[in-house]
Amino acid sequence: MAKREAGVGSTGLGLLVEEHRGEIAMAWRRGVERELAVKDPALAFAVAPLLREMSLALGGDEGRRSRDAWNRCAVLVRSNAGAAQLAREYKVLHRCIWEALRARGAPVSPAERLSVDEWLDEALAEALDRLERVRLRAASFEQYAAVIIPPVARQLRATPPPLPRRAPAPLHSPAQEETILELDPIADHA
Repeated sequence: MAKREAGVGSTGLGLLVEEHRGEIAMAWRRGVERELAVKDPALAFAVAPLLREMSLALGGDEGRRSRDAWNRCAVLVRSNAGAAQLAREYKVLHRCIWEALRARGAPVSPAERLSVDEWLDEALAEALDRLERVRLRAASFEQYAAVIIPPVARQLRATPPPLPRRAPAPLHSPAQEETILELDPIADHA
């Protein structure tokens, strides 16, 4: 009972996160723009679902449900984001969650804080794992198979195609004489 009295309890913490989800998401967006100078954050589509899934996980079993939640949220992370950018955005999210709860005067025990931080760290790990899988898959599609040119085709390509043939010139036989026509000069009639 003493442990429950020290903080709001995991269920209560989950309800607080859910209640302030929009505020936390807006603070996160402003923080990312201000601190990281990023206009299209990697977590832009994932922040609200992450907060929702975390609030649900804090109220109940964190086993399989959390793994599924991390997978669902990892799919929403931009696949062109760098690992460092993603880690920095999660750091800003951590801070925004705790600042919002502190501003409300919510007492949070060290154990509850640890469970939230661990949940977010696992979500980050799942997002990074998914980014790596996506990059490996994309890289496998970009590699082209070697083109092997058969020797016959290589030889044909090395020499230019032949020029078109001309009709053979008629052969002159010495027995045949050419007739030469002489023309009369044109008289001037002026």
